[in-house]
Amino acid sequence: MSHGPSQLNPSHDTRTFELSDSLFADFQALTLRTTGIQLDDTKTQMILTRFSRRVRALGLDGFEQYLEIVQQENHPERAEFIDTITTNLTFFFREPHHFAILGDQILPLLQSDTANRSPIRIWSAGCSSGQEPYSIAMSILESQCVSPREIRILCTDIDSKKVRQTELGQYSTNELRGLTPQQVQLWFDRTPGGALQVKQALKDMLVCRYMNLFGPWPIRPGVDVIFCRNVLIYFDVKRQEQVIRGMANLQPKGGKLFIGHSETIPHSVDLYQRISNTVYERV
Repeated sequence: MSHGPSQLNPSHDTRTFELSDSLFADFQALTLRTTGIQLDDTKTQMILTRFSRRVRALGLDGFEQYLEIVQQENHPERAEFIDTITTNLTFFFREPHHFAILGDQILPLLQSDTANRSPIRIWSAGCSSGQEPYSIAMSILESQCVSPREIRILCTDIDSKKVRQTELGQYSTNELRGLTPQQVQLWFDRTPGGALQVKQALKDMLVCRYMNLFGPWPIRPGVDVIFCRNVLIYFDVKRQEQVIRGMANLQPKGGKLFIGHSETIPHSVDLYQRISNTVYERV
């Protein structure tokens, strides 16, 4: 029987909660339905740790009551649930060979197509807190092959807080992993509060949007380059195939797709050919 939310102050709430197998199964089902992520059976402790904080913050009596709330599609806690469940391990120039290929090979090729006057369009699908798209933007400007052709980087993520951080472009010193001191000096300004703010030239290249890969895709075709790295790994093969086919529908022949070093494109999808380590071309 539910007794309603507790009136405890969350900051002084030291209660511990138990997560039964059946409740964990409910977390798995809701995660799969709302994000497409296949939550592994080994993630019980992660769920216990992360969502105990949410239960306390809401003053609830336990996980059963919490799940009753987040099962409601329009409840504001649903967005918090998605933000809490998603993993955001990221740093600047992660898998650096991708950015070398982008700057040395792909960008010059795209810029040489002088007959095409439309903007060069790059999509960071799973942008997290912005380190990936800002690394792309730095690669573009550092490649020294920028022409009058406009370049736009679409940044999307299922974590709404991370999308807002990407749009803000502000980081602590600890969040600058992957950058050289020279890059920090070149591309960031120190704020009065001590944070590092990316230069406006980088911010101007980005368009940031919340997006669930298993919801509507408000993206028009003609995307030249897609970075979908360390995203597919969270999905089962059926959902991986769904995402890859959707991306292929947005890319012209010759469009490039980057995936993570531990990921592969399902064998059932023959829309891309491998051209380098974890780099694919639309056929």
